[in-house]
Amino acid sequence: MKTVDDASMRGRELYHAIWAMVRATFFDTKRLADWGSYEHRFDEQIVDEATALEFADEMLASLKDTYTERVVPPSTFVSGSSADDGHSAAQPAVADVASVLTPTGIGYLRISTFDKEGVVEEIAEAVSKIAECQGVILDLRQNSGGRMFEALESCGFFLREGLLATLKFRWEDGDGIKTRQYAVTEEEFFANEEFPDGTRIGHPGTRRPPLLAGKPLVLLINSRTASAGELMVCALVQNGIAGQVLMVGSGVTPGKGIGQAEYDILDGRARVRITRCHWFAPGGEWLGDCGQTERNGIEPDVLVEGDRGPEALKVAADELKKMLGMPVSDGAR
Repeated sequence: MKTVDDASMRGRELYHAIWAMVRATFFDTKRLADWGSYEHRFDEQIVDEATALEFADEMLASLKDTYTERVVPPSTFVSGSSADDGHSAAQPAVADVASVLTPTGIGYLRISTFDKEGVVEEIAEAVSKIAECQGVILDLRQNSGGRMFEALESCGFFLREGLLATLKFRWEDGDGIKTRQYAVTEEEFFANEEFPDGTRIGHPGTRRPPLLAGKPLVLLINSRTASAGELMVCALVQNGIAGQVLMVGSGVTPGKGIGQAEYDILDGRARVRITRCHWFAPGGEWLGDCGQTERNGIEPDVLVEGDRGPEALKVAADELKKMLGMPVSDGAR
């Protein structure tokens, strides 16, 4: 009778823990139809944790989901190698959040990512610098998303009230879908959860001051504005005042209406990113999964082909000036 050594047992334990986590949390259950066949498929071939992770990667790839994968720490560059030529230290860092108030009263706010701890505080500081503006250009070009909660919370700077988004998750305690709706009122930013068994739970929180609410708004987007960036666009456009919200951009957004979470497996022996939710715009629209099964990206109201940065910004400024009744010139602003 063949015995299994400790290394093989640890490897199998790790592989199975990854398998179980995906089975419990991966949102698109249709793609899990064959998942059961992977539970013990590689048992005889797993000899240690390294081989377990190799087979886990193969298992995860079978889902054909671009975003569900094992998280591998970035390689550490060795000083003096060809990968580290010393030039990176000379490159000035570009701020993730920036704002400018022009002499004509136009506020410009750029948010390049939501994937950063504390980014909402940076946004709050930037918003305070343009709070006295007459209208706002919100630049979300290249913002590929990040933490959805930060994007949702940031909507409070622009809105006094409204439904922001609906998120749907697998219910961890059984079959069915758990729904979470985020909204703002004059008093609070909150989430309401509803479970398949009918249970409802509210999660009230402190909202951000609506310093930019009611001001004409132009959003700058492009084909790299995705996920949490798209979520913010949907919330601001669908809750905006008719005739005072406009989207300017160089193309359709990717349509990433899915969200991921990262899970530590067995106290950090592995880390896996899993697509665990779908999110929906205030009107109920699903943007899709970047075309894996469906793509419903956001089209700009005003298309600026070949935008390299200044081109769409100029168009956005002109459109905002029209909303504000300001003269529009052909010269530099």
